[in-house]
Amino acid sequence: MARHGRIPTFDVWRIGVFVLMAAVFLAALAAAMSPPPREMDAASLPRDTSVRQLGGSFVHQFAGKYDETNWLKSDFYYPNSDHPAWKAGLVHFKRDRLELEVRRQKTAYKAIAGGELQRRGFYHFGRYEVVMQAAPGSGTVSAMFTHTHKQFGDPHDEIDIEFLGKDLTRMHANYFTDGKQHGSIYIPLGFDASKQIHLYAFEWDPDEIRWYVDDRLVHTARPSDFPIPQAPGRLMLHLWSGGRDQVSWAGEPTFRDGARAKYYCLSYQAAGDSSSQCSDTFVLRRYKK
Repeated sequence: MARHGRIPTFDVWRIGVFVLMAAVFLAALAAAMSPPPREMDAASLPRDTSVRQLGGSFVHQFAGKYDETNWLKSDFYYPNSDHPAWKAGLVHFKRDRLELEVRRQKTAYKAIAGGELQRRGFYHFGRYEVVMQAAPGSGTVSAMFTHTHKQFGDPHDEIDIEFLGKDLTRMHANYFTDGKQHGSIYIPLGFDASKQIHLYAFEWDPDEIRWYVDDRLVHTARPSDFPIPQAPGRLMLHLWSGGRDQVSWAGEPTFRDGARAKYYCLSYQAAGDSSSQCSDTFVLRRYKK
């Protein structure tokens, strides 16, 4: 028997074990009740008022380093959206091109991550050109487009050039006006957009949108069909694969992990301007795979 005022050794050991188990239990409970760490969602990103300014004409050959003055790598995700998480690490600048990558990479509740590059500023009526090679594989969507949304205080207006990896012999021409989708036209190309590099463009006027492939007019949208978008938008390049709700459109996501879309030139010529464009120097043979 222990002396008066002392605790038996066995009781000390038992109390220690109890305290340790209680601490482990409380830590596990706190972890279970706390939200998991996650990347920044778009709703919580600080607003950069400078990018709301209207941008002017430009032509950009993708060669060399990332220019933060004129470009922004997306590094966030949109909650409650079929889009993937956008990861800055999936935007690659090569010697003569930009490469955007898509991977099966879990971020928060997103199962896929993609690459997205934005041109700083907002852009309006004029001609938009891109020299590119789409990513292969069902489920991929390689795109160049203008876009704005309610988070910028504007309606959802958008004009798209898109390539669906499930069938790269067609270009998807599409647009939204005040949140309503119009068009969704599939245009035969006569080639595989993942195997050849071509020039694609659209001209956006107040009362018409015209899409081109290698300077050949392939589709025209007019107000008699659907209202034409009017709000200035961001100019975007991205590669992504969507959630289950997108499968019927983009295809089952069976693409090879790490698939890439390649972009060589992007230009915008404001309406009424005569500035340089990608088409001024584009020759198919000068771009090699």
